[in-house]
Amino acid sequence: MRDRVMRITVKRSLRDERGQAMLLVLVLLLIGLIIITPVLKFMGTAITSGRVYEQKIDEIYAADAGVEDALWHIRCDFVEDLLGEDYDEYDYYTDYPYPYDLNINGKDVEVTIQNIWIPKDLDVPISSEARQIIEDEKLMIIGYPSSEESTYTIKIVYYWESGEDDDLRVETIGVWLSPGFEYDGDCSLAGYYSDEDISLYKGGYAVVWDFDSVPLKNFPVVDNGPPMVATFNFKYTGPEGELPELVSSWIDTTGVDGISYSWDDSIRLYKIVSEAGGIQVEAYGAKTKFRRLKSTISSDYTVAGNRLSQATATSGNDRYYRDRLYEESDSTVLREALEEVIGKGSADPGKIPEEATIEDVYLYWSGWMDPWYYYWRSRQPSSWRWQRIQALQYNANTHAQLMANSMVDRVKFDIDGSPQTVTADRYQIINTSDCHGSSDAWVYSCFTDVTDLELPGRMTVREYIEEAMKSDGSGDVTFTVGHADEVRGLLRTSPYEYYNFDLYNIGLKTGYPLATPAYKKPDEGYQIRYQWSYAGWSMIIFYRSPGLTPRQLYLFDDLRYRSYLGGGDDPEFSIGGFLAPPIITEQDTSHLTYFVGEGDGHYNQDSILVNDMYLSDANNPEDNAFNSYSNALSNPNTDGEDVDTFELPEGCILPYDTSAEVTLLTAEEIYTLVYLVLSFRSDLTTGGIITNYSVRVS
Repeated sequence: MRDRVMRITVKRSLRDERGQAMLLVLVLLLIGLIIITPVLKFMGTAITSGRVYEQKIDEIYAADAGVEDALWHIRCDFVEDLLGEDYDEYDYYTDYPYPYDLNINGKDVEVTIQNIWIPKDLDVPISSEARQIIEDEKLMIIGYPSSEESTYTIKIVYYWESGEDDDLRVETIGVWLSPGFEYDGDCSLAGYYSDEDISLYKGGYAVVWDFDSVPLKNFPVVDNGPPMVATFNFKYTGPEGELPELVSSWIDTTGVDGISYSWDDSIRLYKIVSEAGGIQVEAYGAKTKFRRLKSTISSDYTVAGNRLSQATATSGNDRYYRDRLYEESDSTVLREALEEVIGKGSADPGKIPEEATIEDVYLYWSGWMDPWYYYWRSRQPSSWRWQRIQALQYNANTHAQLMANSMVDRVKFDIDGSPQTVTADRYQIINTSDCHGSSDAWVYSCFTDVTDLELPGRMTVREYIEEAMKSDGSGDVTFTVGHADEVRGLLRTSPYEYYNFDLYNIGLKTGYPLATPAYKKPDEGYQIRYQWSYAGWSMIIFYRSPGLTPRQLYLFDDLRYRSYLGGGDDPEFSIGGFLAPPIITEQDTSHLTYFVGEGDGHYNQDSILVNDMYLSDANNPEDNAFNSYSNALSNPNTDGEDVDTFELPEGCILPYDTSAEVTLLTAEEIYTLVYLVLSFRSDLTTGGIITNYSVRVS
């Protein structure tokens, strides 16, 4: 009985525990729900936050890449190309940030670049005023590391001319040293300034010396010139073995009307802002940009050209007289593989690098004119006589009419088989009466910019050359230049008689209005004819090409004429307004090209010197530089014309020179200098100097 009761009790207990288990399960489920819900919620938040964090990282990378892109364009001097024609490099006044857009790894990035004004305590000029101050080039200030250790040199150049006021007075001079460098208080002008102020400024240090109207010509180291050049030094401290490449300088002056202040335009400071999504990165970069003076073009160049006259005789004395004028002549420039050019740092003469960008194409032509012409009177076949041709007679007061009447101010220009007439943008004339006593003889040069001249098919000259120089282009361009029209008209032989004439087309001689050929009376002895007759043309093609050694160029194209008889221009003259850069390698690859008319191979003792150093090569010896052999042209045999390129001797032009002395000597020659181009090897550098780098997250 007891056993049965116990079994019943156990069974009842077991039945009661089944309900307890259900309750326990329900409790556990409730606890699970309480725990799992926030865990799952936390997991979802973590996944979302991870995605947001990843997105922000991508935006930071994209914004940072935008800064690097802007710095690359600054480093390579492509800011103007990047920002377009609306960008103004002299816009310091408006604080306008110039924008451009990028897409980096799928992220839209907006980048802005803003010009920052460096000179301290000088009013920020409006764009037009800043441009005028720099491009007038009346007052320049530049700085560069001195040969003395931890010393910096400041050079001030005042371009005054004889008869002008040279009493330029200095009020203040200031310098800005980039981060990492400081002024140590030692200045060679101690005693000349009344006060100096040193302060933290734009991430670096600024030093301003107050001179209280000290005349520039009273500075301790000065050449009164003109130009007037003054220099002084100051000491600096900084990282051992490093040079302060980024030092900007400025000057405030009085005493001369129209000149109040100037600054070193070669040092540029930019503010860069790059924004991607909610991330904004702000940075400042400084760089050295060699000053773009009005006579300089930051690129490299090649030349083309050819003669337009030649002596028909090959022996005897007649071979010295250029009696044949050509209707036209041509010259070809070729493409050079970019990898070959990069290896040398520059292209060979007469060649353009593959994929080059053409900046400017300048055309020059030049010749000698004499109004006395020998002609045959048709009514009296036995009568030959010399006659003045009115259209060619020199008159110093009517240059424009002289050029138009003689038609030397226009030529036919062709690069694709469809010639068209172009007219000179500018011309120059020099009387040559000192040569032979005729007051009517003259030489001339004409210039026109054909860069954007539209060719048939609506392609410009610039575009045509660029297409040819592409890797899949033709690889060469041939230019043809010749007379625009034959000159025909009536020649007055007496008060009552007029005869038709075809100027220069006398006998078997072809003739066109670009020059006067040497000529003599048929079947008779020596008559009036001159060995200095010549005609020719040349082109300068300026280009840019990534990866090449950067260069600074200076173009001088004031017409200069000189006779061995002593007449004409001074054989020595100064060229200035450029800024020679530092030599960045042991090999100085600067070079010079000139276009000179009337060179003769049989006369010597004619030379070109730059700063008293002769320029020459194997085919153009130093005592016969103007010898009708043009080493820079596809056809070097150019009778009466020299287009030569010479490497400048080491030390010929020193770093930071702003002028040079050129001497064209002649003892037996007559020459006409049409243009001269100097090319300096330079280093366009960005400091990559970040004076402030901040990231903002919105």
